[in-house]
Amino acid sequence: MRYGAGRPGWHVKAEHCRSLDARRLQRDGWLRPGASCVWGWRNGDGESTGSISLLAEADALRLSYTLNGEPTTRRVPILRSACHYGGARSWFACPTCGTRVAILYLRRAFACRKCSHVAYASQSEDDLGRAWRKQWKAEAKLDEHWRRPKGMHESTHAKLLAVILECEQRRDAALFDFAARHFPHLMPEGF
Repeated sequence: MRYGAGRPGWHVKAEHCRSLDARRLQRDGWLRPGASCVWGWRNGDGESTGSISLLAEADALRLSYTLNGEPTTRRVPILRSACHYGGARSWFACPTCGTRVAILYLRRAFACRKCSHVAYASQSEDDLGRAWRKQWKAEAKLDEHWRRPKGMHESTHAKLLAVILECEQRRDAALFDFAARHFPHLMPEGF
């Protein structure tokens, strides 16, 4: 049982799905008409978990991959929006609902997050999980032992230390509340 969680964690998590990101493909030049490549996914150990052949057309991206042992070819429309200072940003049109999205997830087929019924891991975190994640993000900006990195302002360093302290206090308060509810006989007098 998760303490303080608002939503159940039964959805497939976006972080665990194979995905295609239009922003990254555009940045690497694979969405220009005529460009082709083989895109691969790797797990945390660096082992290959799958690959897909991509062929960019003028207004679509042709995907060729094998799903459950069956060769599959799909055409995903590419939408482009003008940027304020010139150029264009590329997006995918979800093959299922047509919504403009940056990322498509592979479950039964490539589709947007809503059509694939995929949730972010943070959506099913409890209060303690959110506190830990917030602290890890703050700690990642600091050097070892929470020291200030070269070039960081003292005020920024102080704010990050305050965030870390606040997260630790939230976890301590949650632990104390849990203990007070479930083990009242062990609590000292006056609490």
